[in-house]
Amino acid sequence: MSDIDKNKQIIQNFIQVVWNGRDLSALKDFWAEDCVNHAMSGTDNRGLNALLIYHDSFFDDFFSAFPDIQIEIVQQVAEGDRIATYITSQGTHSGVFYGILPTGKHISTSVIRIDRVQDGKITEHWSVSDAAGLMQQIQY
Repeated sequence: MSDIDKNKQIIQNFIQVVWNGRDLSALKDFWAEDCVNHAMSGTDNRGLNALLIYHDSFFDDFFSAFPDIQIEIVQQVAEGDRIATYITSQGTHSGVFYGILPTGKHISTSVIRIDRVQDGKITEHWSVSDAAGLMQQIQY
């Protein structure tokens, strides 16, 4: 297996174990100690501890609102140490999400993530999600 294929597999495993498996404790198995998460808000999470704090809060909110959400990798493209992954998520709005009471609506949204992998760990991450589309789906 080439290094590029190994790096793609790391991202696939991360999504399956941490996101679909709801195993936040496994986050440290996939990310480097000195990692940087370039959050969409413009605030970077630097270091594994900051990343864990960020994800802990986000996971609680997200999986409480969409407890049955499943993520599917649609496509991956890689070059060197960078992997671009296009994913879709589908689930049911069953809990409060950013102040919006549960609607019972089925949602579908997409994310494009770019990860840099070195020595078998994610060292840097960027993502863009269709947050506006998600919010539009759960509005009345």
